[in-house]
Amino acid sequence: MTTISLLGRLAPLGPLAMAGWALSVPYQLSEEPRTWIPRAAAESGRLQVAFVMLLLFAMTATAGAIVTGLVARRASLGIGTTGLVLTVTGFGAVSFSGAGYDAAAVAAHRVGAPAERVLAELDTFAAPMIAGAVFVPLMALGVILMGVALWRGRAVPRWAAALLIAAFPVILVGGAFSTIVNAAGWLLMAVGFWAAGEAFVRQSARYPVAPSGM
Repeated sequence: MTTISLLGRLAPLGPLAMAGWALSVPYQLSEEPRTWIPRAAAESGRLQVAFVMLLLFAMTATAGAIVTGLVARRASLGIGTTGLVLTVTGFGAVSFSGAGYDAAAVAAHRVGAPAERVLAELDTFAAPMIAGAVFVPLMALGVILMGVALWRGRAVPRWAAALLIAAFPVILVGGAFSTIVNAAGWLLMAVGFWAAGEAFVRQSARYPVAPSGM
């Protein structure tokens, strides 16, 4: 398997990891800290799995977004490029904010410290707060724009582009109501990334990049 083929086949791995995270966390995403922190501390095995899923997302999501974005850019230059830049920036931001909050809260609870106060103190640091704030809007707009570009350029089957466009609204609904719905949204994104990855492999075979000679 060539490097290009490997990149294409691994494109959906980041969203799949986030679906795994949503199904692993031992709480609903809309819960208050006072209710989810004790449960998370009691179910540390599930929380450890969730941390591994976040790590896998951080290691693979940007590559998948670039693969999808390159196909979207070829399909529609302006929309695809904008979607690519926004999505990659959003994915980078989430890798800076995620597991640290849960880990700090659960660790504080275990040693008898006021976990909610620890979370409040973490929120006083600007960088994690900004990262968490920009992740959702940047990634939402970026993924939708990539889906629109793929739809307009028919770079993937239109049903796959439609699933990618629908993915983030479903993720947002799941964040408010159900981790299962949230996971379903990430799976929709994974399908869209998979279709784009397959198109990436086909396009790379059709338009190979010549070696630079260096």
